[in-house]
Amino acid sequence: MKTGLLASLAAATLIIATPAFAQVTTTFADGVGGVQAGETLFASFDGGMNGGVVCAGCVIQTGGNGLGANPAVGDQLDNYLSVLGGGSATFTFAGGLSRLGLDFGSADTYNTFTLALLGGGSQIFTGQQLIDSGIANGNQSSSVTNGRLTFLANAGTTISGLRITSSQNSAEVDNFGTVGAVPEPGTWAMMLLGFGAIGASMRRRRHAGIPSIV
Repeated sequence: MKTGLLASLAAATLIIATPAFAQVTTTFADGVGGVQAGETLFASFDGGMNGGVVCAGCVIQTGGNGLGANPAVGDQLDNYLSVLGGGSATFTFAGGLSRLGLDFGSADTYNTFTLALLGGGSQIFTGQQLIDSGIANGNQSSSVTNGRLTFLANAGTTISGLRITSSQNSAEVDNFGTVGAVPEPGTWAMMLLGFGAIGASMRRRRHAGIPSIV
């Protein structure tokens, strides 16, 4: 039995050690805004709820001016984050995510979203790649360029961070919603094996008349 348990542990370790293929897909809901069902509010940019953003050349503001325009979805009278030309906004997600949603406003071809992936690697998307259809021309009112952007981590992938950059004014985002990472199958296998080993040990102790330690 001991040999079988060791073999099972070795197999589970192999599953965990095998690098998962890192991949994230996206969806864009035209004209839709706000945190969606199943998501937890991470950053609204109101009342100091900024998601721990590290900002270099970005501003938090409301309304529209030369520094940006509020995404034309959801509540347009609240604060939003605007990344200026040559600037960046960086977010870190402790524990990792399986899903990240945010309001993306007046999408431009020169907006860039770089996702950091747990274990190394990244995936880069441009404003044009992220919208559902049409041209990312920065229109501040069209549903084509204003909507709910969602990043979905495929099985074996965990989103650990996001960096938004823009080569010109501006990249505008709001209402970040998150869903925590789902453990990989290998992790579940190790947990189940661990619980099984503990149970077997307790049974052996009982049969031997040795008190269990709780």
